[in-house]
Amino acid sequence: MSWILLALGTLLLFASAAAWGASVIFHPPRMIAHTIWPDQFSLSFEKVQFQTDDGLLLRGWLISARKPVRRALLCCHGWGDNKGDLLKRIHFLADEFNLFLFDSRSHGESEGKITGNGFLEARDFAAALRFLQERRPEWVSLGLYGLSMGAVMAIQGMADRPVFACAAFESPYRSFREVVAQFSKNNYRLPYFPFVWAVLLAVSWRLRADPESCSPALHIGRLPKKPLLFIAAENDPLMPVPVVRWLYERAASPKEFYLVAGAFHANCWEAGGEEYRRRLTSFFKEHLPD
Repeated sequence: MSWILLALGTLLLFASAAAWGASVIFHPPRMIAHTIWPDQFSLSFEKVQFQTDDGLLLRGWLISARKPVRRALLCCHGWGDNKGDLLKRIHFLADEFNLFLFDSRSHGESEGKITGNGFLEARDFAAALRFLQERRPEWVSLGLYGLSMGAVMAIQGMADRPVFACAAFESPYRSFREVVAQFSKNNYRLPYFPFVWAVLLAVSWRLRADPESCSPALHIGRLPKKPLLFIAAENDPLMPVPVVRWLYERAASPKEFYLVAGAFHANCWEAGGEEYRRRLTSFFKEHLPD
């Protein structure tokens, strides 16, 4: 009888650990407060909202460039971030481009009970692009920028909908399983087996699907042959340089690789300073016709 109780106790502990790990993925432990708005940068904007195919209301900003132009960028934030935090990093792009920033599900001002670290957010990307094309048809020249989870959304989104003239992907992960394992190792010193393995099972059970299907490794080869900029942070412990370079090497040309010296994850805009702003602006100006 004692061994049965021991087995049941071990199984319960195992299941509890898996459920806790899945909850961390669905509910980022560090959610950045939404405290930044376009008027803090003297930008003209419109508050908007739109609905995803699964019925969630997402909220965003249509930000007009400082001078009249037809070119625009669809911009996607990272896991635990929001449109305001992203604007803090890329507001300088409004000098030359119209911008559309939105909060993904369960982030910022948008509805949603859980995040999907790129898997569920593919629906958000589709809804955002559809809304942008309907609300601003005059913004006919479209580019794409994504950071971290946003870069994952952008890679699959561009592969599925080749309406974008060019794209910049900053610090994307390569594989959903891989990034969960790396996050667990970095933050909790937990091994892949049995912990990460069990967490991934719990996540798949909750989503009723394998989130690995959103992994850029599966979509990078489907990207159209349009200009791409891959940005990597030199000291990124979550999406290390070899991961971003792996994706870069498997993407079709034309493409560029920009390594930001001294940068950590989601820190390229700070570490890169004026060079970062110049590289990102010049990339879109060169490849996004007006």
